[in-house]
This record gives sequence, structure tokens and C-alpha cells, in this order.
Amino acid sequence: MIKRTKRKHTSAFTLVELLVVIAIIGILIGLLLPGVQAAREAARKMSCSNNLKQIGLAIHMYNDVHRRLPPAVLGIQDGVANGRAVYKPGLTPWVSILPFLEQDSLFEQFDFNEDASSPFNEEASRKTPTVYLCPSMSLPTVTEDSLGYSSYAVSTGTMKYRDQMHDGAFVDAMNVFRSSRVFFGKIPDAESWMSWISVDDIAGADGTSNTLLVGEFGSQLQDESLGSFPWPGSGGESFGQWTASYPYNSTATVFGKFNARRVAPFDTASFESFRGPHAGGVEVAISDGGVRFLTDSVDAFVLRQLAARNDGTVIEKDPW
Repeated sequence: MIKRTKRKHTSAFTLVELLVVIAIIGILIGLLLPGVQAAREAARKMSCSNNLKQIGLAIHMYNDVHRRLPPAVLGIQDGVANGRAVYKPGLTPWVSILPFLEQDSLFEQFDFNEDASSPFNEEASRKTPTVYLCPSMSLPTVTEDSLGYSSYAVSTGTMKYRDQMHDGAFVDAMNVFRSSRVFFGKIPDAESWMSWISVDDIAGADGTSNTLLVGEFGSQLQDESLGSFPWPGSGGESFGQWTASYPYNSTATVFGKFNARRVAPFDTASFESFRGPHAGGVEVAISDGGVRFLTDSVDAFVLRQLAARNDGTVIEKDPW
């Protein structure tokens, strides 16, 4: 008798079945990925909003202590004119409010008699506090040749920074660029001095709920296909710097195109525009401590009213 052994029959995917399974997995990943990315961006946007909330609170605490807002640019005395001190550009409001953001040790590393690029301040300038960085914003690596980048700017109002009398929440109260206002802005010398601004001044004019305080100041590309123009960036891209007080670094206006992420080379007005990395608009902090998301479709007239602290306008919330 010959014994026959039964062969064990193992089941396995055929090539066709395997390809079908792979295709189904790919489809599921394709369906899930946008949702995951959207959830991550929503979390990053919430973190950005929280940063602005903390910054707004710190500015109010600074005001409570000093009875005024920090100037748009800190000054280093460089002379006297008409019996008043004249200054050259120093550090920024972001450095001024560090103690109110629990950054006392970093604050103490700065020499306020020097500017950001001074050897005395370079090392500290590279240490951007996390609260000044939006997690949705991609930034270049800080090197020994660069200062620390940032994602936000204080609002100086509706006109270009250097040549005008600021009508925003922050002003050049140390009159660092007074000569520029006289020469380029054609403002009479006797009228070219700016005074300190406080939260009470804003409340007594338009009201704190109607005045922009701080906003996003994300990266900006220069359209080099249309030519080139000197600006505060390299390789066709510009970023804010939290300790550099020169315009286009730590201050912003609504004079140019709102949320201008790409600009023509000679559109200098938009070099200092509020812009952010979030789709559809820009996160901003209002002077009453609230945070809002201004969409790209915000009415230009309403935007100017929001940036000006003293135009006497109460803004209805519906348009913005």
C-alpha cells in the first residue's frame, strides 16, 4: 500500500489582490491627510493667537507700570535740537516688554545704549523668545551673521513709518526719525515732534476696541521678475527681526497692500504691511486685549479706521 500525504494548502494574496489593497490604503491616506494637516494648522493658528494674547497682556502691563506704551523705536541720544534730545535708532518695543513676558534674564543681557547689531547685543538678539514666533511660519536658520527673526510687528498706523506723523498705537516717541519727517514728509520743524502714547490716550480717542495694537509680520517675497530694489531681506525674501528697529523689521502699517506676501520691487509701501502664513488672513491683537483674525477681504476703509488710534471712528464688527 502506498500512503499518500495531503499537501497543506496555504492561502496568500494574489498579485491583483495585493495591488487592490495597496490602492485602497493609498486612497484612505489621501482622504485622511488633508484632515490631519488641517487639524495641525488649526492647532498652530491657535498657538499664534495665544502668542498675540500674551503679547497684548505684556504691553498693557508695561503701560500700567510706565504709564505709557513703549516707543516704536528706542533711542540712543545722538545730539540736541531745539532744546530737546535727538536720538539714533536703538532697540525695539519687543525688547522693552521682555520682563512682562517672564524673560527677565534675556532682558538683562541687552545694553540699551547700543543697537541690535552692536557686538554688545548680537548674541542676545539671536535668542528670539518663543512667544514672538508663529509656529506656522517657516524661518531661516539664525546664524552668526543674522539677528533673531520674528513673526509679529507693532502697529504705527496708516502711513509709512519714517516720513509721517504716526497715528497708530505705537509712535516714534523718542523722535529717532524726526529729521526724516521734516525732510521727506515736509512737516514743519515745529510740528515734527511726537509725544508718548498711553492706553488711556487710545481709550479717550477711538477706544481700545477700535484700535489695532500688534499683528503678524510674516515672510515676504520680492518678485524679482519685475526687477530688484534694496530692501530688508536677502535672496528675494524678507523676514521680521525682533530687535532691529529700522522700519520693515519690527513695525508695520496698513499703508500698503494688506497681507502682501509677494510684492513688486518698488512697492515700498507694502514692505511694511501686516502679513501672515495662515490661509485667508492675518492674526492681530486689538488694544483692548482681544485677538481677531482679519480676512483678506477686510474692507480697506475699515482697515485704516482700525489702524488709526485717533480718527474718532467707532467700527462696527460685522465688516471685519
